[in-house]
Amino acid sequence: MEEIGFLDALAQAREEDDQICRLTQLRQELKGLDLSELELRDCHFHGCRFTDCDFSSAVLERCLFHSCQLVQCRFGNSCWRDTALLECKAEGSDFRGARIRECGWKDTLLRYSNFNESQWRSAKLECCDLRETTLSSAVVKELTLEKVDLTGAELFRTSLKGTDLSRCTIDSISLSASCAELKGARIAPHQAAVVARILGIDVAE
Repeated sequence: MEEIGFLDALAQAREEDDQICRLTQLRQELKGLDLSELELRDCHFHGCRFTDCDFSSAVLERCLFHSCQLVQCRFGNSCWRDTALLECKAEGSDFRGARIRECGWKDTLLRYSNFNESQWRSAKLECCDLRETTLSSAVVKELTLEKVDLTGAELFRTSLKGTDLSRCTIDSISLSASCAELKGARIAPHQAAVVARILGIDVAE
């Protein structure tokens, strides 16, 4: 499928087996597409813009999105395996219930996105903007966070046990009253004051 356009590949997938494999697309404008329950494997997108596209329950395996814009897209209950987001913009996208495994996301804007009840396993986020995202009731296992901005993120009922937050920004994160979400997580000394403020402790300067 490498020599055909994405719309043709999508039409062909719907007629046959709902799979798009080994497709590369450069600087495409794709709007309002129904990609739900589709399987995308070994697909590369460079400089593409997806607007108001529905990826609900889709499978994305060994894919790459490089310098792409994912505007108001829906990824609810989607499955991500070994799929990279590199220098992308996906602010305000819906990832509720998404399963994200063995993925590397770097230099990507995800502000205001909804990751409620998502599942993360053996994934890495590096230099990503997750400010004011919603990450409540998520399952996190072997997640690596490197210079991730979590300012204002909601983390209710998401256990970060075993997660290293020491190189992240956690100002104004929303936790339960007991801060149980951070039990077993690793933080830097300077972040202790942030946690103390969340607990209502007045920290002397």
